[in-house]
Amino acid sequence: MQVGGGGSIKSDINVTPLVDVVLVLLIIFMVITPVVQMGYLVRVPPKAPPGLPPSAIQDQIILRLMPEARMFINKDEVPADQFAAKLREVTRGNQSKMVFFQGAPENDYETTMKFLDMARSSGAKNIGIIVEAAQ
Repeated sequence: MQVGGGGSIKSDINVTPLVDVVLVLLIIFMVITPVVQMGYLVRVPPKAPPGLPPSAIQDQIILRLMPEARMFINKDEVPADQFAAKLREVTRGNQSKMVFFQGAPENDYETTMKFLDMARSSGAKNIGIIVEAAQ
């Protein structure tokens, strides 16, 4: 004989803690969502001026300073006294074009900086440096 009513075990889920957890997660996601959607400010390169030939837009300019002060524009060796004029000719009409610099590891700092100053004064306003990993 059982005393005190039907002694069966209840197997119902207590939903109150579940609702609490879901509401906390909802609040967290509501706070985080606007932060995630914020963008970052990015500087993009300026567009090329209209009217330039396609080869001027697509061709890259690589300046090389090799040992013994040998200077190259792309693959053409240029004497030091003609370098400024040749670089002005190459960058004419597109002063904002990116110019890449590659120097030999044997070059000293002073020679390299003089070369970059000469390139900048000759029309290369945006200069990127090519760095090759040491092997």
